[in-house]
Amino acid sequence: MENDSTRHLDKNAMLEDIIQTKYGDHSLILYSDLANFEYLYQNYIKRSLESLNEIILISTHYHPVTNIIDSLRNTGVDIDKYKKEGLIVVVESKKAYYSLSQEFVGIMIMTKMLLRRADKLGKTGVTIISDMGLFLHTNRIDDLIKCERGLLSSIRDMKVKVLCCYNRSDFEVFIEYQMQQNLLKTHNKVLLFPP
Repeated sequence: MENDSTRHLDKNAMLEDIIQTKYGDHSLILYSDLANFEYLYQNYIKRSLESLNEIILISTHYHPVTNIIDSLRNTGVDIDKYKKEGLIVVVESKKAYYSLSQEFVGIMIMTKMLLRRADKLGKTGVTIISDMGLFLHTNRIDDLIKCERGLLSSIRDMKVKVLCCYNRSDFEVFIEYQMQQNLLKTHNKVLLFPP
């Protein structure tokens, strides 16, 4: 399930590696449990707001939006202030990737809107932290492949980082091995949380 850019890191080293990700990067992160995903988004967002000067979009599948907001609030993030300023956007994955008529639209529409906001506010760019479980649990693998294949070329020259987060057991159960390999190749960085 690995490619040449796959890295196995402890949580703190992984967080540092993710923080060093450059705009234009499309990373795949396999986490072993929801606590690891929570650690990732809490700490990345906190560090981002303190020093990276960017806008964060987090799309969630396993955690309800209210849980994400409460979790950030509990770690000391003034979530109400940052949401009001438009620096954090938390949405359900379904709303990020699908229209009201359930047509797949991808995340680029929302991304371009946030990039315009970032320019207007003098921010360095946008980071997307996306839990990809929606595609697996609704059996929309074709939409997942379409999304993942198009992202790297779409964001290459944009001030956007995309962190595609997968629950490792779901990734292994719902996606055939060859398709896993193809998905890994659509990312320029693959990171594995330790089990």
